Amino acid sequence: MTLLAPFCVISPFSSTKVIVPRAGARPLRVEMARPRAATPKTGQFGLSAEPRQPAQKITLHAPPPPPPSLLYVRTAQGLAPSEAYEDWLDMAQKRLSQQRPGRIAATYALEIMAPRNARTRQFGAMERPLVELLARCRIIRRGLSPDKFVACYGGNPGGELTLTLSDFSAL
Repeated sequence: MTLLAPFCVISPFSSTKVIVPRAGARPLRVEMARPRAATPKTGQFGLSAEPRQPAQKITLHAPPPPPPSLLYVRTAQGLAPSEAYEDWLDMAQKRLSQQRPGRIAATYALEIMAPRNARTRQFGAMERPLVELLARCRIIRRGLSPDKFVACYGGNPGGELTLTLSDFSAL
């Protein structure tokens, strides 16, 4: 018999409930989640409901994405993100959240300044992973490509990319 809850979590958001699956069986302790208080309804969804204020210009530092050949793997259903790509997204998302960026409310321009090395040779292949990262961090709207994309070498010798996002409607 497999247990539904093999460990106990002490949390203010949970309560313990004892369940007896059948007559004569050993009672099971199950952690039940308590409902949390709802956030206030603003009537807005997506990025417009974010508490962060829209910004005109944001400058961020992020690690470069993996090489284009390691971004996706072929499966029976088609192309799927690779483990290396998912690991990079998680690591870069933590790095960006530490910088506490604002958000871009409308169309945007993206400028990338990268150090010259083997991982940053293909700027065209670098755009899609960075847009996915910015959307995952809720800095831009999901799937919204930049209206202006500029990439150049220089800047940070530590191997990091410098991303500058500007509100394109204000330019």
